[in-house]
Amino acid sequence: AHTLDRYVATGGYQGLTAALARPPAEIVDEVRTASLLGRGGAGFPAGVKWGFCPDGVWPRYVVINGDESEPGTYKDRILMERDPHQVSEGALICAYAVGATQAFIYVRGEMALAQERLAQALNDAYAAGHVGRAIQGTDFSCDVVLHGGAGAYIVGEETALIESLEGERGMPRLKPPFFPAAQGLYHQPTIVNNVETVSNLPWIVTHGGQAFADLGAENSRGTRLFAVSGHVARPGVYEVEFGTTTYRELIFDSDLGGGIRDGQTLKCFIPGGSSAPWFFEEHLDIPLEAGAVDQAGSMMGSGAVVVMDETTDAVRACWRVVRFFARE
Repeated sequence: AHTLDRYVATGGYQGLTAALARPPAEIVDEVRTASLLGRGGAGFPAGVKWGFCPDGVWPRYVVINGDESEPGTYKDRILMERDPHQVSEGALICAYAVGATQAFIYVRGEMALAQERLAQALNDAYAAGHVGRAIQGTDFSCDVVLHGGAGAYIVGEETALIESLEGERGMPRLKPPFFPAAQGLYHQPTIVNNVETVSNLPWIVTHGGQAFADLGAENSRGTRLFAVSGHVARPGVYEVEFGTTTYRELIFDSDLGGGIRDGQTLKCFIPGGSSAPWFFEEHLDIPLEAGAVDQAGSMMGSGAVVVMDETTDAVRACWRVVRFFARE
């Protein structure tokens, strides 16, 4: 799936072709219709964020946040390793929609295979005319730069990522005034989107924003990837309809998590990456939807579900999580 030939054989770069045949404003409208929420943790609507770029200010940039640092989260790494062309195609569609001619894919330093696969994918896409000058014979040109990080948790925050990209220490900027869409990379308008967010764009452009919005729940449209780990029979990354699937289904369904391993019972689970407050058995029937999870006292975050069985030393698990954040 990570090769250009296989990607093209399964419909790859058709979304980019369809996008380039339409005005950029239509692509922005399509993404707004899709109600595509950011998949990095904050859940901000992508189409709305794109509209924040100030008129007439050039150049502007697109930055794809692949610094997936939240413990328990590995959906973006799987996308970059297994489907790197989908990431680059999504980045190009985003760049075309917002009027950028330069995109950066920032990948966490420890993700060596992801960097390798993306580098090869970009080289092949450049050679095939899908990236670079006069893309697919049109008047749209865009370069995509692959940038490896050095492994700092805080760089997952968009302004810290921009600082790192500029060669500075990866520390967050003050917001305001540094909202990236207005003043980001090199103090120019910059759209920062998560890897999974842009990976949805080829499908949305090909099938239409409404088709995407028809999936999922009212406030959580489309599908979403969830990384399930810990004491489950089938750990892995699962794509389910956003907002309609429950934690019980995600953890116990035989096609998904497969239940608690070794016949043990559930003690607790982290619903959205290790910075999220923990849930217990009484929370299993909450849908995978940001509003419902917030209301119950936690957060969806990065979509990482870490399951702990009855043998877990909960105090020690808490200590390990807190030690990680203290260090970072």
